[in-house]
Amino acid sequence: MTSRWLRRYAHAAVGAVAPSVAVRWATDVFSSTRTYGLRPDDVLPLGAAHFAVRGDEDVTDGFAWNEGGGEGSALLVHGWAANSSSMHSLVPPLRGLGLRVAAFDGPAHGVRKGDQATMTQYTRSVGAVLDTLGDVRVVVAHSLGGIAAIGAVAAYSGRRPQCAVLVAPPASLGDVLERWDGGGLRLTRSLVEGIYGELHRRNGVPVSHWDLVALGASLDLPTLVLHDPDDAMVPYGDARKVAAGLKDARLVDQAGGHMGILMSRDVASLVSRFAARHLAAGDGPHTHLHREGIV
Repeated sequence: MTSRWLRRYAHAAVGAVAPSVAVRWATDVFSSTRTYGLRPDDVLPLGAAHFAVRGDEDVTDGFAWNEGGGEGSALLVHGWAANSSSMHSLVPPLRGLGLRVAAFDGPAHGVRKGDQATMTQYTRSVGAVLDTLGDVRVVVAHSLGGIAAIGAVAAYSGRRPQCAVLVAPPASLGDVLERWDGGGLRLTRSLVEGIYGELHRRNGVPVSHWDLVALGASLDLPTLVLHDPDDAMVPYGDARKVAAGLKDARLVDQAGGHMGILMSRDVASLVSRFAARHLAAGDGPHTHLHREGIV
């Protein structure tokens, strides 16, 4: 018997006698930040320096490269069950623009304590980093990190970034839950509905709140959406929905799969050129995305 089969059997047995316990168990599995078993050593990345994050108990520090950069900051926000190291390939092109580049491990991700987190926690942490840095001009976010990043930017009362890049973004947390394979558990409709309720309780807002387009609807934020049409984890339709729903967004197809896309030289080049164009444009909310082949 495999451990996955045993978990499925045990969960079904619990659900038969204590449905509420089964719902909490399933929500724990869905909320896991260690899906890939990642728990890296707390080692300072090459060339980076620590910076303290103010006002958030879940994320107390991050890493920054090019601390002497005078052109503001770029913030990298990793995806769920990953950590800041997944974004390291984007550090050099953004440093090349004279930006300080900052990254951090999200709540219960990477070097943080814990095995579960909520979108509310992650979004709050992104907001705390935005507030700590104070001069973020570019945000690059991967996967579910895109929802947290856009939610934090929308709620931020300080100077907002000049542009954003979303790599392989799901359109909403609800879409992710509806596609979830159960992590070895046998999902029934009643169990999924129970997870919706439990996530509402844990987050303080319903799952429907975590909709990327709804959160970013009011933002005048030029956004580049990069997605592999053959992404096996997040369907291409999600990227289309995001690009169509935001005020000023453009979708560009890029190969690499859900995680490998981050390592693509083409992606690094697109991110750099897109950021450079909008940094040069100053504070204006709209620029010509097609001009000179930028995107």
